[in-house]
Amino acid sequence: MKCELLAPAGSYDIAVAALNSGADAVYLATEQFGARAYAKNLTLDELEKIVNYANVLNKKIYVTCNILIKDDELDAVFKYLNKIYELGVHGVITTDFAVINYVINNLEDMECHISTQVGVKDLTDIRFFEELGAKRTVLARETNLQEIKNIKENSKMPIEVFIHGALCVSYSGNCFFSSLLTLRSGNRGRCAQNCRREYTILKDNITCAPKGYYLSMKDLNSFKNINELVNLKVDSFKIEGRMKDIDYVKTLVHTYREKIDNPNYETDVLNKIFHRNYTPGFLMNEDNGKIVSSLRAGNVGEYIGEITYFKPNLYKLKLKNKLEVNNRIRIIADKDYYFDVTELFNLNNKKVNSLEKEGYLKLDLNLKQTYPLYIIKNRNITYKDTSKIPLIIYFNTDKNDILITINYLDKYYNLTFNNYLEMAKTLGLNKQDLFKQLSKLNETPFYLSDLIVDDNIINYFLPISKINELRRNIINYIYNTYKTNRTIKNTKLELKETPNNKELIAYCHTKEQYEACLEVNIKAYYKDNYLSYNETKVLNDNDILISNYGSIYLNKGKDLTLNKEFNVLNHISLAYFLKYAKNVTLSQELSFNEIKNLITNFKNKYNFYPNVDLIIYGHMTLMTTKYCPIKHIGKCPECKTHQFSLKDDTSTFPLIHNNCITSILNGKSLNLIDEIDKLYPYINRFRLDFTIENKEETKIILNKAIKKFNNFNTPNCFNPNTDTRGYYKREII
Repeated sequence: MKCELLAPAGSYDIAVAALNSGADAVYLATEQFGARAYAKNLTLDELEKIVNYANVLNKKIYVTCNILIKDDELDAVFKYLNKIYELGVHGVITTDFAVINYVINNLEDMECHISTQVGVKDLTDIRFFEELGAKRTVLARETNLQEIKNIKENSKMPIEVFIHGALCVSYSGNCFFSSLLTLRSGNRGRCAQNCRREYTILKDNITCAPKGYYLSMKDLNSFKNINELVNLKVDSFKIEGRMKDIDYVKTLVHTYREKIDNPNYETDVLNKIFHRNYTPGFLMNEDNGKIVSSLRAGNVGEYIGEITYFKPNLYKLKLKNKLEVNNRIRIIADKDYYFDVTELFNLNNKKVNSLEKEGYLKLDLNLKQTYPLYIIKNRNITYKDTSKIPLIIYFNTDKNDILITINYLDKYYNLTFNNYLEMAKTLGLNKQDLFKQLSKLNETPFYLSDLIVDDNIINYFLPISKINELRRNIINYIYNTYKTNRTIKNTKLELKETPNNKELIAYCHTKEQYEACLEVNIKAYYKDNYLSYNETKVLNDNDILISNYGSIYLNKGKDLTLNKEFNVLNHISLAYFLKYAKNVTLSQELSFNEIKNLITNFKNKYNFYPNVDLIIYGHMTLMTTKYCPIKHIGKCPECKTHQFSLKDDTSTFPLIHNNCITSILNGKSLNLIDEIDKLYPYINRFRLDFTIENKEETKIILNKAIKKFNNFNTPNCFNPNTDTRGYYKREII
C-alpha cells in the first residue's frame, strides 16, 4: 500500500507546487469556513481549477471546513458544501458535528474526514466515527506510535497522522485562551496565539520561574521516524503549514517524498527552512516537560558560524556551513537582528555569491563583538517538478475542420473543431509556430512532448488567438473526462422528545467539593460518574458526564450528559448529539442571544425543547494540555501539594492537574448566577463547575445559586473584581 503524502496549501500557486513536488494530495480552504482564516486561501474558481489539475495527475484535493458553525451560518455552510461537492472535491475535513453528519448523510461521493480539531486520540474514538460512516480520521497530535499500532491492527478506518510542522499546546478543538481574551476564537480559525507569548510561573502566588515562552511548543519533525510510520501502514502523512510560503511547502514535500520512497535517504535541508526547535513529538513519546522551547517562540534557523566586527558596515564571517546571497539571516546580539544577504566578499575582497568558510558580509549595522549567526531562510533551494504529464497531439485537417487526436497516458481522445481554418493567402501554418503556441501549458499538469501534423497545414491560416483557444479546449476536454455526476441527498433527522426538568447540578474536581454538594442536596458529577477528555472507559454508573467520543461508544444505552468538550454551537449539532445523550452541554463560547436563538430554532424545527446543560459558574478551562509546565521547570510532583499558576502582564491563570494532564484556568470565575432568570426559559439544567475552590467556598457559591434558582428576586452576587460573564454579552468571531 502506498502511503499518501498530504501537503498544505494557503493559495492556488502553493497547491500546484505541492502536487508538482510529489504530494499525493493537498488540503486547503477557500475563503469560507476554514481554520486558517488569515491565510490567503482560494476562490471557488481556483478550487475548481486545482481539482481539475489533481484529477489529471490521479491526485486528490481535500477542503477544510473545520471550524465550529454558528446557528446563523448553517444555511450558508450547507450551500457551500453542496457547491464544493459539485466541483468534485475528493474529501472535506470537518469538525462541527452538524457538518460531519451533513456530509456523511447527503454527500456520499465526497469523503468525510474527521479533523484533528475533533480530538480522535484512540481506538474507541475511532470506533464511534466508524459507526457514524466517516471515511478517515485525522489523529490528535498527542496520539503516540503504540496507539497508532493498536488502531491499525483493530480498525479498518483510514488514519491521517501529522508528521511535520507547528504543534498546538492545547488538545485541539478545546482551546478558549484566544477567544476569552480577544474574542478571536481558535475553534473558528482566528487564534491569537496566546501560547506564543511570554509568561512567568507562580508557586503559591510567588514567582518561581522567570519570564519565558512556557506554552510555545517546538515544531514536529518526523523525518528520522518516518520508516516506523510507513511500517505501521499509516494511510496519510500530513504536513502542517497552510500559513507557510511556497518554498517551505515545496521543500517539505520533496524531502518527505524522497524519504518515504527511499528509507536510506538523508539530508539536513529541514534545518534550512523556517522552524522552531524540533521535537519528535508525543508521536514518539517525547517527555511532556521537554516538548516546549521556553527560551524562544519563533524561528531558530540553522547555526552556521560567527560574525565579527571588521570595519564600518563590513563584518568578518567564520562559517561552519555555506552562506549564500539571498539567504535570510539572524544575528543574536543585544537583541535579534534580521537581514537579507545582499553582498558577500571573499578574503581577497572579491564579490562572490557564496562563502563556505571565511569571508566578509556587508551590513548596515553597528556591532563590535562576536555573535552567533543563523540562516533562517534559504531561498536558493530549488526542486524540479516531478508530476508533469506528457501530451502527444496529432493535428490533422479536413477542409475547414481540425481533427485532433490526443495521446495522454496511453489513452487516445479524438476531437473535432469545425470551421476553425481559413485558406492561407500568403504563408500558411507551420509545425514550429503551432508547437510554440500549443506548448504554453505552464498552468496545467501537462507538457507537450510531441506534435504530429499532416502535410496540408501549410495551405491553411489560423490566428494565434484561435490556436490559444484550441489549446484551452483540448485541456478542458481532458478535464471534463474526469467529471462525474454527483447526487445530493436530502436526509432528515427524526428526534423523540424526552422529559425536560429544571435542575441545578454541579461538577466537582475534588472530594471536598463533592461532599459540599451532597450536604446541600445538589446532584454532582465526580469521579465514579465523570470521564474527562483523556479518560475513555466503561463506568458502572448509569448517569454519566462524559467528555470524549470514545466514551459515547463504550457507554451506549446509559443516561449520558455530553460535556463542554463537544463544543455545541448550533441547533443541528445539538440535535445529532441528542441521538446519543440525554443531556448536552452547550458551548462556553455562546452569547445569551446566541443561546436564545439556538434553543428557539431547535424548538421550531423539532417541536420540543431540548435537554441542555449550561455552565453558569466556574473557573473556565482555557486549555487542556498533555505538556506540563511544572515538569518543564523541574518542580514535578509539587503540583500535588502546591498551587501553580501562569501569569502574564495583566492576568493570572491557575493550573490544575489530572494524571499529569494540565488544565489552564481563567483566573476570574465565570458567574452567570444572576442571569438564571433570563436563561430559565431556554435551559433546563444549570451547572456549577468547581475546580480550585475549597469546601467552604464551594458551599457559599452553592447557596447563592440555590437561592437564585428558587427565587429570582434574590440580590445579585456578581463581583466584577473576581468574576466574569465570559461570552454572555459578547460574541466570538
